[in-house]
Amino acid sequence: MGCYVCCSYFSSIMPADGRSFLILSEFVSMSGDMIVPDLPTPGGTPYVWPGVQSGNGVLQAVLDGSSGVWWIGDGFYGTPSLPWGNGFNVSPGETVHFTFTSSETTWTCTLSSGSQSASTTLDITGNTMNRAIFAVELYDVDFNFGPITYKNIEITATTAASGWCGSIPHLGTYPYTVTGNVASGNTCTVSQIVQSSAD
Repeated sequence: MGCYVCCSYFSSIMPADGRSFLILSEFVSMSGDMIVPDLPTPGGTPYVWPGVQSGNGVLQAVLDGSSGVWWIGDGFYGTPSLPWGNGFNVSPGETVHFTFTSSETTWTCTLSSGSQSASTTLDITGNTMNRAIFAVELYDVDFNFGPITYKNIEITATTAASGWCGSIPHLGTYPYTVTGNVASGNTCTVSQIVQSSAD
């Protein structure tokens, strides 16, 4: 069984009776730099990923440590079911730049670190990406390998960023910080997100 620790950006409103309604503010691009964390103790499956999510699935750049080394690749998990994308191995301390950009139903995912790069184009029909996620997904392994650091994040939507750039729902009990949120037009820039290991 897996568990998640994550934070996400999405637009919501809270009416007087306490119910929360999601505004389908469509995200059209996200980019940033991930600093590859230390590897956890061998055994289990750790996934670390940024991504954009709809009600039908999630487009991810997944750092996978299940083989005892980090491998990062991109893909879409959900409906429609699509083959996984391209990727490469990375080492702790390296920086991976990731981008997700859309054109109608087509998303292009790119990853680069030093001389390595990978790119995948996916047709994801029927998905409105209304969450930007920064997740640690764990199967039979503890979150004891942080911090996980993201820098230079840019998230662009079809609506003004002033309505959602400061909204950061959080799942999990680990310490985290988000610094340098700035809304400009439809784009939210974030200087840094740090997800520290759980206490």
